[in-house]
Amino acid sequence: MKIHIVGAGAIGGMAGWHMAKNGEDVTFVDQWLEHVEAMKEEGLKITGLRGEQHIPVKAKLPEEIDEPLELVFVACKSQHTEDAVRGIMPRLTPNSVVVSLQNGMNEEKIARLIGPDRVIGALPDYTAALVDPGHLEFTVTGPVYVGELDGTTTPRVLEVQRLLSYLTDAKLTNNIVGRVWTKQVYGCWIVMTALVDASTREVWASDRNRLLSFALVREATSVADAYGIKLEADAYFLPDLIRQTYPEARRSQIAILGVLSDHLNRRSQTADRGPDPNYQFVKKGSGMWWDLVYRKRKTETRWIVGDLIERGAAKGIDLKLNKKLAEMIYEIEDGKRPMQWENLAELAAYATELGEPLSADE
Repeated sequence: MKIHIVGAGAIGGMAGWHMAKNGEDVTFVDQWLEHVEAMKEEGLKITGLRGEQHIPVKAKLPEEIDEPLELVFVACKSQHTEDAVRGIMPRLTPNSVVVSLQNGMNEEKIARLIGPDRVIGALPDYTAALVDPGHLEFTVTGPVYVGELDGTTTPRVLEVQRLLSYLTDAKLTNNIVGRVWTKQVYGCWIVMTALVDASTREVWASDRNRLLSFALVREATSVADAYGIKLEADAYFLPDLIRQTYPEARRSQIAILGVLSDHLNRRSQTADRGPDPNYQFVKKGSGMWWDLVYRKRKTETRWIVGDLIERGAAKGIDLKLNKKLAEMIYEIEDGKRPMQWENLAELAAYATELGEPLSADE
């Protein structure tokens, strides 16, 4: 089967690299000319958790696609999803399958354009970075969740699971919609970390900032509840605990974000090649931080926090704290606000006004 990775950056590029390394017929498609040229001429290199490795790959610009598409992994940023899908639509056949390997509620967008029967959801919980043209960095390990939108198990979803298993633990789920909502909800605390030019470990060093993160997510959880969505629990995201604010629950929340912080910053071991104590990671913060500090571009905040704000408003829910967060990020994107620790203090003060407890014992 021919595979096309549309959006050959951090998430899609890393998945496609492992497929190609294992002998699958993969073509990387990206709109960044320099990245495509580098892949054509020099192949695709990865560094980071699995050491430095390099393979030759096939790469094209979107306008260079000249064949029917069989299996497509769409892995661009949320803001580019509709343009990316419209660009490949002329090459889709009735039997084509399009996999949304993205953060955000993009399965819905793609399904509206090409029909839900041709769409599979795949939610990444690993992280990586497109450092330079032809160079990806693997930064945090984690699974990827795969599922048909209607929850059924089909041969094609099992094939997608097999292909993604080259990279990481690919978990089949009959609730991919709930899993996507889950990451959308806890994406709020990732967006929060981009208020300051620092790593997630530094941001979450204080109990106040950990509880502020939970206050944002608790508010967002109310939107999922209003839509009757079953959120999925895991080691770091426990919906029932998130909804609680009593002191013992807050202490548990503080502990959980401490464990998550350790996981996101556990970058001293390379999974395939053993310890590499001399390697210095280029990407040190969240994806939002990476966009603002390294790529100098707008983040996906409008399609994560902003999306939840709109969905909440449709149900009569006013996400006041998340609105404040989004406004601050937009100001940073527009150059009207610096990334600084005072931003977290300002957001925490507003949370306190809203009645959110930001210490373990108050």
